[in-house]
Amino acid sequence: MNNASLRLGLLLRLGGALVLLLALDAVASYFTALHFANLVYDRWLIDSTRSLVQAVRATDGRVEFDLSAVGLEVFRFDEVDITYYRIQSARRGFIAGEQALHLEPPSPIGAIRLANDTVQGRPVRLVWIRVAPPGADDVVTVAVAETLTKRATLTREILLVMVAPQIALLGIALLLAWLGVSRGLKPLTDLAREIEARDHNNLSPVSIAGLPRETRILAARINELIARLGSALGAQRRFVADAAHQLRTPLAAVLLHAERAERAADPQAERLALRALHSAVERAARLIQQLLALARTEPEAAVAAQFEVIDLASLARRVGEEWVAHAVEHDLDFGLVVPQRPVRVTADERLLTELLSNLIDNAFRYGRKHGRVTLMVEEGTFPRLSVEDDGPGIPEAERQRIFERFYRLAGATGDGCGLGLAIVQEITSLHDAHVEVTQGENGQGARFTVIFREARGETRSTPRFDAVAS
Repeated sequence: MNNASLRLGLLLRLGGALVLLLALDAVASYFTALHFANLVYDRWLIDSTRSLVQAVRATDGRVEFDLSAVGLEVFRFDEVDITYYRIQSARRGFIAGEQALHLEPPSPIGAIRLANDTVQGRPVRLVWIRVAPPGADDVVTVAVAETLTKRATLTREILLVMVAPQIALLGIALLLAWLGVSRGLKPLTDLAREIEARDHNNLSPVSIAGLPRETRILAARINELIARLGSALGAQRRFVADAAHQLRTPLAAVLLHAERAERAADPQAERLALRALHSAVERAARLIQQLLALARTEPEAAVAAQFEVIDLASLARRVGEEWVAHAVEHDLDFGLVVPQRPVRVTADERLLTELLSNLIDNAFRYGRKHGRVTLMVEEGTFPRLSVEDDGPGIPEAERQRIFERFYRLAGATGDGCGLGLAIVQEITSLHDAHVEVTQGENGQGARFTVIFREARGETRSTPRFDAVAS
């Protein structure tokens, strides 16, 4: 289980960025401190080099280095660093100083040059200048070098002075970041506490007043989830209530006929009671089947529906053929009118089969006895699936109410349970389609037409009469 803290994660990311910035700033500060340390001691080194230049003279045209031992000792005195020098003439060659001190390539007379070098394995800072002493036909190079101890010490001191306050500022920044992140996450923690305090009895939406935009989006999604949960719980409660209410009557009939069969005085009365018991059980089984089908079509229970492109004409042929035997048994004229070529729609084949079976069953139950029932598929921009009968029809004022659960028309002779069309309505809504109820052919009977909003792979052909059962 991941117990990572969002607050800690944000602080780690922010702290990492601040530490990286501090490291980059430390590098920049180091080079800045080194630059100023070199600037200070380079000026001193240049002055020392110029003082040695004053000791170079020309006597009778010959270049001489005229500096007493005391003066030279004073020149080289340093408690920290070691100072090296070298004086060399173009004509005489080496004159005085440290021969191990390297001389850089020639430079213009009077120009001062600085460079980094090593003497006896020690890193040094080197300054040299070329001069032409008056009265001598010669050029002298004067070079002075010094080790880097003082420079390194000054660089560290400058760096500490610069970085120490920044480390303190980093600590203050992290503290402020902690306070800022905690305050920024407060709407989330408040929202979490509000949700934690709820249960299934309190499904009211959480308040989004005063929440930041990002938190409002989260709260809105939570409210949508609560609404779906409330809808699912409501559907469950309605289903349980409907099942309890509707099963009471057929189960009571089962018990009554079972008691009649037990008390039957002769075989004939027993057979009549058993036949009535069988009919009651069939009605109860039919009601249970319809209740389960209705539960499967609830929007919350249909999230597992598999929508894919299917052939509506092929589906109609297959389902229609399953009802041919039933039509023959009840002496009904059952016809299928479907296009020769595929009519493609996006649907769940299992649910669409349930829808079509309920429409056909409804037509068989409430149509005219020994009448006509026709199953049709129409292609086009909006494909249509229709079932038509030639029964008494449905009054226009009742055409919306017949889709209500357990609603039956006054005077209806069929033995339905009032759930078939409710199932049709639910499945139609799941497919983003709609169902229309109109009069049948020649103004007789009723036609139920499911109109799909989107066609896949439109076809153009003349419908044909595929099958007839009578």
